[in-house]
Amino acid sequence: MRSETFISYKQFRWLWITIGFLALCGVLYVLDSPPGGRNGGTPVGYGLGVVSALAVVWLMAYGLRKRAYSSTLGTVEGWLAAHVWIGLGLLLLVPLHSGFSFGINVHTLAYISMVVTILSGIWGVANYASLSGKITAHRGGAKDSAVLEQIHVLREKIESICVGKSEKYLAILNRYDFNVTPGLRAMLRIKELPLVDHISAGGMIGDVPESERDDAIVLLGMLDQRADLMRGLLEQLRIKSLLKIWLYVHVPVSIILCVSLAIHILSVFFFW
Repeated sequence: MRSETFISYKQFRWLWITIGFLALCGVLYVLDSPPGGRNGGTPVGYGLGVVSALAVVWLMAYGLRKRAYSSTLGTVEGWLAAHVWIGLGLLLLVPLHSGFSFGINVHTLAYISMVVTILSGIWGVANYASLSGKITAHRGGAKDSAVLEQIHVLREKIESICVGKSEKYLAILNRYDFNVTPGLRAMLRIKELPLVDHISAGGMIGDVPESERDDAIVLLGMLDQRADLMRGLLEQLRIKSLLKIWLYVHVPVSIILCVSLAIHILSVFFFW
């Protein structure tokens, strides 16, 4: 049985609420025939505008709700579900408010910033839905610090087992060793980490003096394990970066939306 997510929260409750409300607004829009045509200055236009503005303010409140751990105003998952579906609903509700009339002005800026905010949110939701499970699955849920410690321990063991060895033995180390510090550059070059080719490695072991072959086999195992741990760690860092980077668009544009919406409202009431 498929588990419920914030997208399908309570059997898509907020999706159906949003669709129902948009259908009602659509009927009001179609039935409205004001002099001069439909626009944001008609009674229906004003009403839809007020609802749209309240919806934007409520969506902004989600950031406060998810940090209010003792709040009893619904679950965070429920708020997130509403945040997603109501946000998508605004893509149609706001044009209904304006009578699908846009120009080069602050009113259109408010809509454009809202669209960018919603689209960046969709990207964030899509990344979360597809990538978040891969983080918890990493090494049985091991923390990055624990993985780094394992890599460090393996490095020390590798150095200790290579002391006083022959050139043929050290050739294995030079072939499959790497020096990588976790970071953006390493994440972009994750595929460049050396993979232990067991066929060629077997040939290299054959060239090692017989007294060192057992240690060479152990060395290859540790090099392979270390590379695997580093590759997994870099992949986790890449996923976490994708889960966070959208906020660098979503949050600033949300602020622009709030400012442009405030100017839009003030200009309508005082200068329209």
